[in-house]
Amino acid sequence: MPSAGSAFRRGTTATHGDTEVPTRNTRRRFDNAEKIAVTFATVLCALAFGMLVVLLYQASDDSLSTADARGPARIALSTSSGLAGSVVTVNGLNFPRYASVSLYWDGGATVAPAMQATRRGSFSVDLTVPAKAAPGRHSISASTGDPTAITSTTVTAPFDVVTAAVTPSPTASAPTSPSFALSAATSPTSLVAGSSMMVSVTAKSATAGSFLVDGQIFSPQGAQVSETWWANQTFAAGQSRTFAFTWTVPASAPAGTWTVKVGVFTNDWATLYSWNNGATTFAVAAAAPVATPVATPSPTASPVAATPTPIPSTPTPAPSTPTPIPPTPTPVPPTPTPVPPTPTPTPAPTPTPTPTSTPPPPPSGALSPLHVAGNQLVNASGQSVQLLGVNRSGTEYSCIQGWGIFDGPNDAASVRAIASWRTNAVRVPLNEDCWLAINGAPGAYSGATYRQAIQSYVSLLNQNGLYAILELHWSGPGTTKATGQQPMPDRDHSVTFWSQVAAAFKGNNAVLLEPYNEPYPDSNSDTVAAWTCWRDGGTCGGQSFQAAGMQELVDAIRATGATNVIVLGGVEYSNALSQWLAYKPSDPLNNLAAAWHVYNFNICAAATCWNSTAGAVAAQVPVVATEIGTDNCSATFMTSLMSWLDAHNMGYLGWTWDDWGTTCGAIALIVDYSGTPTTYGQIYKTHLAAR
Repeated sequence: MPSAGSAFRRGTTATHGDTEVPTRNTRRRFDNAEKIAVTFATVLCALAFGMLVVLLYQASDDSLSTADARGPARIALSTSSGLAGSVVTVNGLNFPRYASVSLYWDGGATVAPAMQATRRGSFSVDLTVPAKAAPGRHSISASTGDPTAITSTTVTAPFDVVTAAVTPSPTASAPTSPSFALSAATSPTSLVAGSSMMVSVTAKSATAGSFLVDGQIFSPQGAQVSETWWANQTFAAGQSRTFAFTWTVPASAPAGTWTVKVGVFTNDWATLYSWNNGATTFAVAAAAPVATPVATPSPTASPVAATPTPIPSTPTPAPSTPTPIPPTPTPVPPTPTPVPPTPTPTPAPTPTPTPTSTPPPPPSGALSPLHVAGNQLVNASGQSVQLLGVNRSGTEYSCIQGWGIFDGPNDAASVRAIASWRTNAVRVPLNEDCWLAINGAPGAYSGATYRQAIQSYVSLLNQNGLYAILELHWSGPGTTKATGQQPMPDRDHSVTFWSQVAAAFKGNNAVLLEPYNEPYPDSNSDTVAAWTCWRDGGTCGGQSFQAAGMQELVDAIRATGATNVIVLGGVEYSNALSQWLAYKPSDPLNNLAAAWHVYNFNICAAATCWNSTAGAVAAQVPVVATEIGTDNCSATFMTSLMSWLDAHNMGYLGWTWDDWGTTCGAIALIVDYSGTPTTYGQIYKTHLAAR
């Protein structure tokens, strides 16, 4: 029979014991509707929450993309060399969002399918090196359009195609990590000071790969006096390779047993694979004395000892210990063999009195003092001055190594040789400990003796029509000896150092002051943290000491009454200027300029980057490239860079006027101090002569 529910649905009335059934059914239906409503509301809330999460992620992603976009577009290769037909991974960063990016080999045909950059402007793609690529230097470019078009974003990286080496038949399983047998030989094995010798360095690799081979020469007293290295050297497993260079023993070299040491590193100096602390030795006998007339000493002459060949101080970082500290790019590190000094709990006191020598007078004659006017350096007549010159390395390391103040001659003839290249500026690196006579700096070459030598040399430069740029190159916090480059100047000594230097040269505005060579705070990053440390100092990432920021160094200089132009290098070894204007220190005289360092191996080494970084800064303040150079003698790179600098009226100074050898990797401009150029130096000299 029909149920009460049926009757209710038809609108009839149930009887007897069924009178409560319609009420219960009504409640049940209400409960079901309520459950459906709750479920629906829950789904809506979940969807809304999901949309909120997506929006927050997109906002975060946009923020990151914007942050990345502050830097220039760049590419990084998984390896800088390889065989024809090999595969290299190209990683891009800071390209336009979602842009279509193509890869080009030597600026010609594309060598990989076009890919789309992410919303953060990054991409990663494998590129196959053309099978018919000839051995030698090539280029890989990533471009958002025609690489020759101005409107395209184009970035280029060098790639070396190498010849496959014959691999011997293996007799055992190859080791998984690189290992080497290292040795050296000299010819002759004994010689007289002032003579030349051939040094051969041999490395046998147990594994295949590309490595940097380093050879160093040490005196009987344990001081490193010469270093030569060969980067990007390709080895097959079990292959032995020999590298040779000629070295002249300094005429004043001490007699005794000298040592050749050999090491192998990664090409960026970051990892030491093998080290032979006594690869070979050779004997040096003192040169026979030659009777010479005794000249009456000049009252202003500075003590100069004949010196050995130096440790190149920049830009290619050399190791500091058998476990090297990764750079740099360029900084100059101490030798890998000495044991680092052990700091004591109490920092060595910094002398507070300023030098007692009389500040030099302003130069007379044609050399007019400089000051900043808008984005130009101008002289007293208001004429724009483009500084063109060289770096004169030696005064940062000779003293602390205990064998002199200058590396090579510092007389009038040597200065005139510099001027003969049509230069008007010389950059002079300084050592903090030697100026202040602290932390065990040799007494014969530090303190008043060192300060007077620097002042006399600057006066000589000015008298020969050359502006001087003084910069702090080597420093050390606390009791740490200033035997290399630190990430930042230190509060223990650097503020006092600049107070004294400024006091010594105030009144001579033919001298420019560069507070620190190649800062690389926050573990060598171009970040907000790095730029904050750069300006404000204090506790900074990547270092254990309290840094002195650029603001306090500017303040220390101005507190002496010095009105000299102050030139400030940016982060990442002065190659990055992305935030220079945003973090520019305050100067009551508004007499600040930017220092910039540019080498072919830097991150910012192409015109697209130069335009967006240095070009932007140069629109507001003067920019001086206080170091430029190339480690492969590339005339294309050097001419392109110098022409770009000329077009923007930026000054530049080549690294370096020292006879460190003729190989391209030495980055030395000269063969001798009379000014005979190396291959690399001839590129620089020719350009200056044609201006």
